[in-house]
Amino acid sequence: MANAPSIPSRYVIIISDCHLSAGRFVDGHLNPHEDFHFDDDMSDMIDYFSSGNYGDGVEVELFINGDFLDYLNVPVQGEFEDAITEDMSLSKTELILAGHPKVCEAFKRFASKPGKKITYLIGNHDADLFFESVRERITRAWDPDGAFPSQKVKLIADTDRVNLGQGVEVRHGNQFEAGAVLNFEKPLLTDFLDKPVLNIPWGSVYVLKIINRLRWERDYIHNVRPIKVLVIFGMILDPWFTLKFAFLSVFYFLKTRFIWSPKRRSSLKVTAEILKQETHFFLDLEREARGLLDQNPEMKTIIFGHTHRPMNKVYPDGKQYINTGTWTRMINMDWRSFGSPAHRRTFAYIQFQGDQTRCELRHWVGEHAPHAVFDG
Repeated sequence: MANAPSIPSRYVIIISDCHLSAGRFVDGHLNPHEDFHFDDDMSDMIDYFSSGNYGDGVEVELFINGDFLDYLNVPVQGEFEDAITEDMSLSKTELILAGHPKVCEAFKRFASKPGKKITYLIGNHDADLFFESVRERITRAWDPDGAFPSQKVKLIADTDRVNLGQGVEVRHGNQFEAGAVLNFEKPLLTDFLDKPVLNIPWGSVYVLKIINRLRWERDYIHNVRPIKVLVIFGMILDPWFTLKFAFLSVFYFLKTRFIWSPKRRSSLKVTAEILKQETHFFLDLEREARGLLDQNPEMKTIIFGHTHRPMNKVYPDGKQYINTGTWTRMINMDWRSFGSPAHRRTFAYIQFQGDQTRCELRHWVGEHAPHAVFDG
């Protein structure tokens, strides 16, 4: 009896929260706002999943689950403006693409191979993708033929979730944090304005006006999770800076939540939810993930990013929550996992074969050069 032909596999590789901004150097000067220093490793990983066992027309989807590009970390003429126009977003896009040419070339090589495609789901640090011209610019940069629309590169900005099939769903996860919720119904503000501006949440203002300003004094502040633990210890160990941080946070929160402006929107309901969530020390989205798994009997695996905390939780009923974590350096002050590695190059690995699905959290380990940037 002849052996039955094997069923070909389809793979999805999911990465998120890499926060590529304008590169290590801008205008000949070291860029203090760049958090991503793994261009060679990222390029190696992208090439790996389009060659060898993953080459020769094998279906592989590279799924970017939000905050891969970090527009909040790219100044415009030296300023972090919170009224973000299309022209500003396009300028930041050019800086990001120029700042990470190896990664962009790796994407283009990947997309040029048979059976390979790239999908990008928006997050709260790359809300600039709401502008179609920005999506077009990135698509043309990564498509092997510079095409738009593209059959190989798809940037999604009209939903916060993608169903991969067979009970696997992907979301960035920011929609569960009140201060980071994007308005997919009204992503741009146009009332009383000459040009549309992005309808950004409080969390984006917090990064633009507070974190990016204070990291010149404490270059680690943007890497600490959870920030509330830093404040507690800071009142003892670094009181003057901590008081400044607290004052700016309260000032901008009151200004953006209780003073009307045509350049932003706020509601008392969302403000109340933000304040409620501030009473919680930790945000790992596990409760929210488990809620989604319970709501939908067909859902087997839910995959988030956003929190920068890698997780692979398998429950007694066989359902699974994966968080893809981050590739950037983090200072972990969460005592539930205190002492664990602060950052690893994590990604979700999914294999579909027939009606079988295999989902894992993995991390990239590779050697590409005799030396690399010291990252703390």
